[in-house]
Amino acid sequence: MSSATRVTSDLDPFSPEFRADPYSAYEKLRSLGPIVWLEKYDIWAVSHHETIIPVLTDWETYSNAGGGGLANYFKEKPWRRPSIILEVDPPEHPKARAALTRTLSPKTLRAIRPRFEQDAAMFVDAVAGRGEIDAIPELVTPYPLKVFPDSVGMEADGRENLLTYGSMVFGSFGPVTPWYEELMSRVGPVQDWILAHCKREAMLPGGIGEMIYDAVDAGDLTEEEGGLLVRSFLSAGVDTTIDSIGLCLRALAEHPDQWALLREDPSLARAAFEEATRYDSSSQSLFRTTTREVDFAGTTIGKHEKIMCFLGSAGRDPARWENADTFDIRRRTVGQIGFGVGIHGCVGQMFARLEAEVFFQALAARIETLEPSGPSQLRLNPGLRGLSSLPLAITPRKH
Repeated sequence: MSSATRVTSDLDPFSPEFRADPYSAYEKLRSLGPIVWLEKYDIWAVSHHETIIPVLTDWETYSNAGGGGLANYFKEKPWRRPSIILEVDPPEHPKARAALTRTLSPKTLRAIRPRFEQDAAMFVDAVAGRGEIDAIPELVTPYPLKVFPDSVGMEADGRENLLTYGSMVFGSFGPVTPWYEELMSRVGPVQDWILAHCKREAMLPGGIGEMIYDAVDAGDLTEEEGGLLVRSFLSAGVDTTIDSIGLCLRALAEHPDQWALLREDPSLARAAFEEATRYDSSSQSLFRTTTREVDFAGTTIGKHEKIMCFLGSAGRDPARWENADTFDIRRRTVGQIGFGVGIHGCVGQMFARLEAEVFFQALAARIETLEPSGPSQLRLNPGLRGLSSLPLAITPRKH
């Protein structure tokens, strides 16, 4: 197939309609073939599990340096300095990733876990007897917004800036809209706050931020790179975890048989989160940009062209998953790519998994019944997939 006969679609992956129900659109995209031209934005899209993997793993051909979203950094200047771990390729990339990987070692995670457990128990206990809650603002958001910055070593004041900054970062992956222009009208003070709180002198003792600056002292990073790495970790680690936990909680509430399994066996908490990441990931898509002209499944893709990889579609691909549209926390989820794959796979994914595992174990140990008490609300603006509201009826367990 030549580029002249390429398969095209008028799908708008940033529209509110798509964001409200991407999964029926994914089914149609997969039926069109291995790669499709989205004419509204002049970009390519891949939606099959088996075709996304080679794009995400061949960084020499499909680059991260072109930017994580629709904007093409090979052709336009980014609004902020690119992340030194998410928006660069080798040879720059391995140095930053190695420093962060060493910091987020199994030893570090083991040391952090008791504090996560204490905080998760505190937040669940605070709502357990209320009967009805809106789980997103009352339970899901407060937990990562405390434990993640605590672990980095950030002071408590002003943490709401992390959520605003995350919206700016992930919102920039889509087209410029009036919503995004209004959001970015506040970028100056928010970005100044973020940069100030990523500096060495802002880090409290004993946190991950201090460990990153230890890598600076060891000569592995420059002082500037240390601050940028703290910024990358912060911008990638709060919103994503809030949204992932929220979507998993909704899936459990909507599938009482699965909630019953978890309630009876809290050791399934990690498996439940993994299955939710396959079933309804907060990261529905990632972009790559070609570094050269390449043949992809018989279609010619030019140099510096954008490819949108639909991770959410890969998670529901029936060619990879049996009963792909079924939420089953006992499923063997090896191969789910909700955290990405390859050298640019989420470096903090074990941190997010630990946060979620501890949260759902605390929930299962303290809550007996868990069911929707009203319709949930998805955010329909470009960016991560996540909920703004999740009304639940809950009852505490009797001990």
